[in-house]
Amino acid sequence: MTVPAAGRRRFLPAAWAFLLVGVLTAAAAGAADHTWAPAACALADAGFRDDAALLRCFAPVFVVEEGDRSFNRIGTPALYRTGGGDKARIDTQTPAVFAEARRDVIGGTKVLHLVYRVHFEKLAFKPSVFFERHRNVGVLAIVTLREEDSAPLLLTIVYTCGCYRIVLATELLDDAALPPGWREGKRSAGHDLPARLTAPRAGESRYVVRLTSKAHRLAGVETSPVSSGAGESTARTPLPLREMEELHRLPVEGTTAEVGSFFYTRGWKRGHVRGAWSPIEGVTAGLLLLDPMLGMDKELGDPEETGTRFYTSLLPWRRDASRLDRYEPLLRMLKFRPERFGPGVPTPPGRER
Repeated sequence: MTVPAAGRRRFLPAAWAFLLVGVLTAAAAGAADHTWAPAACALADAGFRDDAALLRCFAPVFVVEEGDRSFNRIGTPALYRTGGGDKARIDTQTPAVFAEARRDVIGGTKVLHLVYRVHFEKLAFKPSVFFERHRNVGVLAIVTLREEDSAPLLLTIVYTCGCYRIVLATELLDDAALPPGWREGKRSAGHDLPARLTAPRAGESRYVVRLTSKAHRLAGVETSPVSSGAGESTARTPLPLREMEELHRLPVEGTTAEVGSFFYTRGWKRGHVRGAWSPIEGVTAGLLLLDPMLGMDKELGDPEETGTRFYTSLLPWRRDASRLDRYEPLLRMLKFRPERFGPGVPTPPGRER
C-alpha cells in the first residue's frame, strides 16, 4: 500500500514519537535500583565488646538507582602506575565499604563515630551536576553512638568532597538537644528526609541509605529490619567491610608487592583523593571561595595528620567550625545543644551493655 506524501508527513513524526517512547520506557524498565548490603550483624556481636563489632552491627545498606550502570556501582579504589606516577581508579567489579571508629566528645558526653566510606567511578553527565563532574567520587555515612550505652544519636551523610552534608537525629536524642524547628523535617538536594530516624538495633535493624543515579545524591533514609530485607531490591550484591586504613596501602597494579595511598601524600594536594580534582568547579567557584581544591574528595581526619581540613561549609569563615573530624563546633553551628547529648531518652530494652 502506498502512503500519500501528506500522510507520510503526518505519519513519520508520530512513528518517531512512538519509537522514542518505547525506547525510554524500555530503558526505565531496565533501570532498577541495586542494593549493596554488608553482612548482617551476628547476634553475638550485639554485646558491644569492641569497635569492630560495632562497625559490623551498624553498617548501613546502600541502595542506588540504576545500579546496573558502571558509574552507579560501589567499587574499590585501586592504584596503577604511569609515567606520571601512581594514579587511582575505582574497580566497579569489586565492591567494598571502608570503615573506622573515631572517638569524640560532644558537650561532655563521650561518643563514637562509626564512619563508612564508599566510592564510585565518577559523577556521570547530568545538567544539574555538570559543574561538579569529576572521577573517584565518594559518600560517607557516619553513625554517631553515645559511648555509654551505644545508643545511636545521629546519622550524617556527606560526600567525600565535604559537599551536601546532612545531619539527621534519631528518637534517642533528647528533644532539648535539637535545633529550633527540627520537627518540620529535613531536605537535601531536593529530597525530603525524615525529621527523626528510628534508631537501628544491633542485629535486628539497620539504616538503608538511598542514593540517586549519576550524582549519588541522598534520596532517602529508612531503618529496616535485617531479617525482612525491607528497602532492598531484587538486585543485591554483598558489600564487604574493610578497614579504612587499607586505603593507605593499596596494591599498585603492574608492580611486585608495591603499595600506595589512595590520597596524595605530599604537596598542595596532600590528603585529597588522587585524580578527583573537579577542574570547572576548582577554577571558578573554588577561586572565588578561596579554595582551588573545592569539590575535590579528601580524607577525613585531623588536618595535622591528613594535610587537609574536611570542612563542610562553603563559607570561608565557617570552614573550621564545620569540620567533621570533631563534631561539637559543627553541631553548635547548626544550633544543636551539645550539653544535652547525655542520656535524656530511656535506652530501649536490649540495648544495654
